[in-house]
Amino acid sequence: MRLLQCRSGPILLAAVLVAIASAAVAGDSGVAGRWVIAKAALAPWADPLQMGGPEEERRLVGQTVTFGAHSVGGPQPLGCRHATFKVHDDTADLLFEGSLAEPDRGGKPRDPVALARALGMTTRTVRTVETSCSEVAYHRFSATTLVFGLNNRIYTLHPAKPRG
Repeated sequence: MRLLQCRSGPILLAAVLVAIASAAVAGDSGVAGRWVIAKAALAPWADPLQMGGPEEERRLVGQTVTFGAHSVGGPQPLGCRHATFKVHDDTADLLFEGSLAEPDRGGKPRDPVALARALGMTTRTVRTVETSCSEVAYHRFSATTLVFGLNNRIYTLHPAKPRG
């Protein structure tokens, strides 16, 4: 109670409430814990003539990403020490910043549902977790599969094996 009576009380209280909310969001998102980047594949929207990025793929695959209450541990650009989380459910046309729904190079419309299913999406919507660390959004395809898009690649993560 004394905390609320001091000058910094409201600010401190607000910081505590934000921290609690952030921890709740990380826990509610279903991604809390350690995940391993298991593989990468060229994204459906990528121009096959401009594949690029294999060095980034080699750098990221096999690395661990850890979602904590207030942080995301992992290789750049994925990690940060003071993370906030935003969680929402997305349909196939919204995944990867809407890239699955964009027309192909020839202007022909794509079927985002078919593309998402080919990537492993089995439900009408998936839980998406955005962090304040980067523009990367993590899409939860199943209890054991997260995916994210980065530089024309789709990375798949699975829960890390327990230590010990």
